[in-house]
Amino acid sequence: MDELMMEAEKHLECGEYEEARRIYEQIINDEPDNAKAYNKLGVIAAYEKNNEEAEAYFKKALELDPKLSSAASNLGNIFFEKEELEKARECYEKAIDLDPDNPIPYNNLAVIYKKQKEIDKFVKFYKKSVELSNKQLRNPQKDKPGKRQRATSSYTGTGILGFIAVALILYVLIRLFKG
Repeated sequence: MDELMMEAEKHLECGEYEEARRIYEQIINDEPDNAKAYNKLGVIAAYEKNNEEAEAYFKKALELDPKLSSAASNLGNIFFEKEELEKARECYEKAIDLDPDNPIPYNNLAVIYKKQKEIDKFVKFYKKSVELSNKQLRNPQKDKPGKRQRATSSYTGTGILGFIAVALILYVLIRLFKG
């Protein structure tokens, strides 16, 4: 299954959603309890702007694996887009509890607190996000030997993840300076 997951991930990173979806569905047919495949189907649905479907997939992934940090963070993104900030905050906090070294949910919490004009909390979580991002840049192979290093969450692999992180940071900085 690992080979199929890697193949599907490549298609997902290239924006080949139909092929990625087909492979993830094949994985689920063979392994109905594969939380990571459900999470990735949610990612595809989110990219296609089908937030209801994405939410259902992320919830299914968390039902199957309550410790899947990326699914918690992704679900938070769906709630954030729906302006359900309290639910989004809860999801990001859960993602942090599950993976305290992932900078993305800290950054996402910072965005929520900025939007709510809670500047002290915004600064705290934004600084933590930057600190963890810098740590990952300095030490990209922190995972166990032989395990493929990749950041978690915010919809897909490292390339998109980096883009989203930079976009969110720029958004926050622009909003901060505009008042």
